[in-house]
Amino acid sequence: MNSRFAVATFAMTFMSLALERLVTSEELAASINTHPALVRRLLSMLREAGLVETQLGPGGGARLSRPPERISLLEVYDAIRADDDLFAVGRISPNPECPLGTGIQATLSCVLAKPQEALRTALSRVSIRTLLDEAAARVPKSVAAAHAGRD
Repeated sequence: MNSRFAVATFAMTFMSLALERLVTSEELAASINTHPALVRRLLSMLREAGLVETQLGPGGGARLSRPPERISLLEVYDAIRADDDLFAVGRISPNPECPLGTGIQATLSCVLAKPQEALRTALSRVSIRTLLDEAAARVPKSVAAAHAGRD
C-alpha cells in the first residue's frame, strides 16, 4: 500500500477539526507536508465517494460531508482504491510457459484473501473521530497549549 491512504486519512482528520469551515488543499498539504496536487487528487476521489464536499474558486475548499464518527477508515480506503495496491497480485505477469507461473497468481490471491479481509474488518471498526481522539491524546500538553495560543 502506498502513502495515499495515510495522506487521505490525515486530510479527513484535519477536516474534522475544522468542523463546517472549508479547508483548502494548500492548507491540508502544508499540514501533511505533501504537494497540493496530491491532496486535490485525493479530495476528488473522496468527493466521488460522498465523504467530502468541495467548493471551487475563491473561498473554496473541502469539508467532511457527515460527522467524523460516521466515516470509517474502510470508506476512506475504498474511496482512494487503496485495495488496488495492498498486495498487487494482479500486477505480476508470470511467463505463461513457466510451470509455477501458471498457478502463482491464483494461489497468492487465495492465500492473501484472509489478511485482506482482516484488514477491511479492522478498518471498518475505526472512524475518523477515533483517529482524531487518539492523535489528540498523543500531543504533549505543552505543544497543544502553544498551538492553541496561536489561533
